[in-house]
Amino acid sequence: MKKDLKLTSSLFVGRFQPFHKGHQTLIETVLKKGKPVVIALRDTEISHKNPYTVHERWSMIQKALKKYGELVKIVVIPDIDEICYGREVGYDIRKIDLDERTESISGTKTREKNPPTKPIIWLTGQSGAGKSTLANALQKEIGGVILDGDEMRETISQGLGFSKIDRETHNLKVASLALMLAKKNIVIVSVIAPFADTRVKIDKLIKPIWVYVKRKLPKDSSKPYEEPRDPDIGVESDKQTTAKQVAVITEFLKKTNHKFGNL
Repeated sequence: MKKDLKLTSSLFVGRFQPFHKGHQTLIETVLKKGKPVVIALRDTEISHKNPYTVHERWSMIQKALKKYGELVKIVVIPDIDEICYGREVGYDIRKIDLDERTESISGTKTREKNPPTKPIIWLTGQSGAGKSTLANALQKEIGGVILDGDEMRETISQGLGFSKIDRETHNLKVASLALMLAKKNIVIVSVIAPFADTRVKIDKLIKPIWVYVKRKLPKDSSKPYEEPRDPDIGVESDKQTTAKQVAVITEFLKKTNHKFGNL
């Protein structure tokens, strides 16, 4: 069928966290008639309720609606809390009625049915505390993948600086990636995460096992760090060998029923 790109389009606005069968069925009610659609992705802040990045959601939609080709256009819009319109705006606003089973599908229920299947272990501590050394030793013991702070800054966080807001953005980007990887892998995060309020946001998103890697280091005002008040695990790299720190972590994992990898 030849597509007429001059046809007017139907607009669908949403978070699509994630893009699921209910969304696909809704949009296909228009696409199956040969009418183009514009899908407006809300650029929501990463959180437990909104765990997927714009790029991830874009990819989900492209994959699901690939067969419709140029009939589908995806755009990103700022996050919104209302859509306003006046009289005689020149377009219709309509509700598309679907089967009750389809309408009952929700992003929240989809996320709850598909939680991370592997644990996320987050090593927090000052720069120079020994997180990378511990991460590598822990990986040899239990397997998994490592997300290293320096490597993440060269990839998903390129262009971010070291202001508080940039550090938080970097931390939440890493958390979002960890959430995706944890579906198939144990994830060991070796990232400072220096601020308590950012760690609260990380908790809401991925609920990692926090390991505080403590070491006596000179104070540096350019490298702020707020000590965790109640980490899941505490190790001291200037008092314990790396092997001992790994043993402390694996013992905790066994006690809390995290049996996986080589455990």
